[in-house]
Amino acid sequence: MRLLHDASTKDTSKFIPVSKERPKRKGRPPKYYQPRNNNLSQLWKILPKSIADKISGSGSRLAHLYGLPKTHKENLFMRPILSATGTYNSNYNSKWLEKLKRLSINRFTITDIFAFATEIKETKLNEGVILVSFDVSSLFTNVPLNETISILAKKAFTENSFNEMYNLNIKESDLVTLLQLATKDQLFQFEGNLYQQ
Repeated sequence: MRLLHDASTKDTSKFIPVSKERPKRKGRPPKYYQPRNNNLSQLWKILPKSIADKISGSGSRLAHLYGLPKTHKENLFMRPILSATGTYNSNYNSKWLEKLKRLSINRFTITDIFAFATEIKETKLNEGVILVSFDVSSLFTNVPLNETISILAKKAFTENSFNEMYNLNIKESDLVTLLQLATKDQLFQFEGNLYQQ
């Protein structure tokens, strides 16, 4: 059996151990270790105040890592799941970045299993053609983030479509910053230790 640690936090190119030592401050120490959420102050610099107020969190918890067994595998593997519900940037990620979903839709996109089933039923295959399914190992932790963010930002600002669609006035570099806030440096807890994704 491949342990969850082996499938996730053991890979230091993707997950960095973080010291739990509290920063030295004058006055009363913080009650809980807080994630480095100072970067979220950039929301108010980039987005209109009404949007930034709505998507910023008020109180949070640390994300935590858990695993689901891949029961269809011959050797039991664990699929790492990072639960970020209720974290300092979860409102931002779930409420505002949902707008970017439209950028990923194209003729090769299938939205859910029902759309896939419908498309397969309607597909006429020539004789000798077979359907192949590939299993990608650690897909989400192997996505090249900087490249993906750059592609999304360029697509969003083709003919300024993103600003027009959502009645905004931000620059491509602002969107890159917002995407980096959403996807990088997430702190999480696993087996009592802290890690940064």
